[in-house]
Amino acid sequence: MGEWQRCSPCQRTLCSAVDDADSEHVFHAVNSPPPSVPELSDLFDFDCNLTHADLASDVDTLMRAAAAVGVTQMLVPGATLQESTEAIELCRQHPTTLFPTAGVHPYNAHATPFDAELEQLRSMAALDEVRAVGECGLDYSPGFPPPPGQKAWFAIQLDLACALRKPLFLHERLAHADFMALIHECKRKHDGYFPPAVVHCFTGNEAELQEYLRHDFYIGVTGFVCKKDRGAELREIVRHVPLDKLVIETDAPYMGFPKCRQAETSNRKKQSPNVPSALPLVVHAIAQAVGRSPVEIAHATTANARRFLRI
Repeated sequence: MGEWQRCSPCQRTLCSAVDDADSEHVFHAVNSPPPSVPELSDLFDFDCNLTHADLASDVDTLMRAAAAVGVTQMLVPGATLQESTEAIELCRQHPTTLFPTAGVHPYNAHATPFDAELEQLRSMAALDEVRAVGECGLDYSPGFPPPPGQKAWFAIQLDLACALRKPLFLHERLAHADFMALIHECKRKHDGYFPPAVVHCFTGNEAELQEYLRHDFYIGVTGFVCKKDRGAELREIVRHVPLDKLVIETDAPYMGFPKCRQAETSNRKKQSPNVPSALPLVVHAIAQAVGRSPVEIAHATTANARRFLRI
């Protein structure tokens, strides 16, 4: 299975190119002209997979296009040991703009890790420049590895983050009960301590949201909020996210939505791969959903991202 399946069901039900019918009914916030740079001038994309094959060959162009619409900094997550290495190397070339994480995504958690793999992950995660452990978590979507391997990798990464006192970049899909059970077990093992954590690409229900907020987790929201029909529930739920716990992300090249590439000079009608210059559209959609100004959303989410990552 290809990389596009890694984010399932983001790939199957959320982040794949939507059909023509959905394109006709996209949330109207994305039908307006691209937001101006003076209005939104300091955005932080909290998840941009610049090491992905669909983006890696064009990073400089993507960064320039993003900067032109106000995206000034990005988090570049690691989903495998190799991708974590690549993220670190890429971010070293742009040390004030790009910031890496190191981890193993549940899609890649096929079996209990070998000692050599654990040592490699520990070495990377311990680097000062690595801002968080992850992307890690559980995903019980069809096509993902069996739960035992996922749980083993997740538990190890939870313990690693606690040992290093580093934040966690978390992924959860269709696995909420097991996800929280492992978090509770980790807290018990570490005498109640648990590092700051963000549940990225949130698409859960309100009960799950409230449980995350009780644990003081941050919540990441993507361009799925821009879709009129399929994003309606998320737009309602995002109203219940405290502004000081909200971060915004494109999750590029995943999570494409109609007109996500309208800031580009070419390929403006394409929905995939998603690109970091789509982030202002996410800001505008959230602002409309929660009844705040885009500038307020931009300022708050950027401050939250920097506080979480200790930038």
